[in-house]
This record gives sequence, C-alpha cells and structure tokens, in this order.
Amino acid sequence: MALNVVALYHGNLTGLFLTGATAPVPPALDSGHTYRTKDLKGYDGQFYHFIAHDPLIRREFLDFVDNPRLRWRRIGLPGLAAVLALGSDGFVDWTYVAIELAFLFLGTYWLSRYAMALDLPAALGLAFLAIPAVAVSVDRMTVDLPLAALCVGLAVVEPKVGEQQGRSWIVPLMLCAAALFRETGMLVIAAWGLSRFFQRDWRGAGMAIAAGAPAAAWWIYVARNTPVDGTAWLSSYPFSGLIERTLRGTGEPASTLWLRAADALENLSLAGMWLALAIAFYLLWKRRSGWLEITAVLFAIFAAALGKFDLWSSAYATGRTMSPLLIVLGLLALRDQRPVFAVPLALILPRIVLQYEAQLGAVVKGVS
Repeated sequence: MALNVVALYHGNLTGLFLTGATAPVPPALDSGHTYRTKDLKGYDGQFYHFIAHDPLIRREFLDFVDNPRLRWRRIGLPGLAAVLALGSDGFVDWTYVAIELAFLFLGTYWLSRYAMALDLPAALGLAFLAIPAVAVSVDRMTVDLPLAALCVGLAVVEPKVGEQQGRSWIVPLMLCAAALFRETGMLVIAAWGLSRFFQRDWRGAGMAIAAGAPAAAWWIYVARNTPVDGTAWLSSYPFSGLIERTLRGTGEPASTLWLRAADALENLSLAGMWLALAIAFYLLWKRRSGWLEITAVLFAIFAAALGKFDLWSSAYATGRTMSPLLIVLGLLALRDQRPVFAVPLALILPRIVLQYEAQLGAVVKGVS
C-alpha cells in the first residue's frame, strides 16, 4: 500500500480508492483532493470513499455513487471512518485506511489464535492474507476485509457443541458489525442463530436475532433516502449466474501472454467456486449443525439465488462476495484435517496473485 501511494499515486493516499479517470467526483472532493487513476471507470472503493465523506446522505453525493442504496447499506467501514475522524474531510481518508489495517491485523491475530487452539503453528495466521476479500481490499479499499476478519473471529469465540453462549459482549458486537459492514453479514448472523437454536441455546439464538436489528434499522433509513435499486440480482433459475459464466467464459480477448494467463486462472477460480459449493452441499447432506457448517450452507444457497453476471465474471468479484464461504471451509479444513476443504481457496488465489504481479510491476516502474 505504501509503495502504491509513493510510486503510483504521487503521495496521494486517495489513490488507493482507485477513482476512475472519467468517473464523476463530488465537487467537494475534486480539485486536488481525490487522485484519479489511469483506469477510466475505477473500482468500488471510490464509492465508499465518497460515502465516508457523506455517511448520513446530507451532502448531495448520491449522484456520484453508482448504486446508492446498495453502497450506503454497507456503512460499517465508511461510517466508522467518519465517526473516528469527527467528520473532517482532511482525516477521513487516513482513518478509513487505518481501519482497514486494523482489521487486517485482527484477522491475522484471530486466525493465529484459531490455529493455536488446534495445536497448529501460530504462523498460519498469515494465511489470512490469502483470502480474496482481504487481498482485494488491501489493493482497492473495498469494504470486504472487516467482514472476513469477523468471520475468523467468530470461529475463535464459537461455543463448543452443547456449550451455552457465554455473557461476553464481544459476540453480539461482532455479529452486529458484520451486517453493517456488508449485507451478507446477515447470513453470518442467521447461521449463528441457527447453530445456537440446534444446540438449544435459546439465549444465544435470541441474541443473534437482536444483533441484526441495528443493520435493519440502518437499511430502512437508507431506503428512505436513496432511489430504488433496479438491479436484477436474482437468478431466473438456481445458479443461473454461475452457469452463464461457465458457459460464456470471460469474454475477454487474450491477445497477450498475461491476458491468456489471466483467462486460464479465471477458469481455475471458477472451478474452485463450483467445488466450494459442492462441499457446502455435502455438509448439508451430512447435517452438520455447527456455525461454520451452517454458514457454508447459507452462502451456497445465497450463491444459487444470485443471477447477476457481474458477480461471477471475475475472481475479484466472486472472491470478495463469497469469501465468507471460502473462509469457513478453510477453517473446517484446519479443524477436521480435511485439506480438500481448502482447495477452493487455493484455486481462486492464483488469479488474484497475478493481478498483484501487474501492480508490483507498475510500482517497480514508478520507483525506477
């Protein structure tokens, strides 16, 4: 991140948000504040950058965000940045990046704790960097990293089978935050509630229901202050988006060696996604009732309902959206000593690593 800022973005921290060269920028954040990349459209992080400067939808930034209702629902990271920066435009960007880094270290720490509880090396915590949501967020300031960290953290504090939920405040706080960072966090909450229900921990199940209330209230506020989201998200039939992606391919010309490698790795990541779904439904068939297993099943069902092609068109998009599924499968691989459960993550990672190769190449050029 530091090398990118210095070598590619001329010392401007906002370059990390990847604001497109032709993307509209709010006047208050233009004229030197926001660094524009060479890419014409930019990436999702640019919209969360704007939201961090207008979390309560009071500065007429709506027209500069591609899907206001969707983006503002994910208020956790930009909203927390605004609060900690006391609303200062001069500090919000730095606070945003600092929060990303804080969750990067938290996720690594929690994964180390999880490994140590299984008598495995603490250094396995560094595998947190291999999660697509983490790698992409570090590169492009998306909001997926905190949810990834919370998924690992919840695995650390999950009660054992037959054990009642303790009175710690950390679990409801983590569950509440999960849905505020990204709406798929509601699936994490639902999985927690179901796992406690199956363990006859009524207090834990009720706590999970209550944990979703703040996000639900925020979503109502957003719905009242943003235009309707007309995006066709749902599948016309189960897994229609993923099936269409499988049949159509990437649709991108492979005119160079790098593009041919990218295309091959995209197909490899697609195979990893299909394998992840197969494992999730295997867990359903086995009727496993732990939080990890239920989370995997709910995300597989969620994947069946997602028909929008863009979500399945690249390892970056699919990997970010489905990272909780990849995370819980990886954790199960460690806990149950089932290496095959970690294969989906291993198949998706190379495409993201290739993108980093291009980024590092640009950094080397910028430094030289």
